[in-house]
Amino acid sequence: MKSSKPIGFEMFLAAVVMILASGTTSGARAEVIARYQSSPWLVEANASNGEFQNCTMSADQARGAKVLIVLTPGDKWAIGVMNPGFNLKPGAAGQVSYWVDDVIPRGGAAKAIDGKTLLAPLENAPQLFEEFRLGSMMNVKVGNETLQFSLNGTSAALATLIGCSRRHAEQAQAPR
Repeated sequence: MKSSKPIGFEMFLAAVVMILASGTTSGARAEVIARYQSSPWLVEANASNGEFQNCTMSADQARGAKVLIVLTPGDKWAIGVMNPGFNLKPGAAGQVSYWVDDVIPRGGAAKAIDGKTLLAPLENAPQLFEEFRLGSMMNVKVGNETLQFSLNGTSAALATLIGCSRRHAEQAQAPR
């Protein structure tokens, strides 16, 4: 049964790493336990050794890059970018900036969870999610590179993501 206590960002990152990594050295088995299509976004419920960890929404973008939004049962949010052009040192800390259309950029600390993926926590700010829902383009700046991602279909995908997290968290806490 899943604990209801909130998890810290380091534990959150560890859970996401297990889900996104192609393999693990800890023996943990990462799996997708449900998929929901919210075009063009794919929403997935993820588990590790059968225990629900998070829901992610992702969409493929230009040049093979992928934007990823993660939500855990403890309402921790993160934004990630997977880019085949990245050459990151796993575990390295850095900075990321993100903004929607012409809104003032937000950003902060990010962590490389593997050589091609960077993850940064998001504030659970209603204004930010309204920007995601209503905007046209999200920009993510990592180093000197700015990646642009279409926000087409984001409103419906965010609703699906929230529903995914609530549904699977409740199932994980239900008596068996």
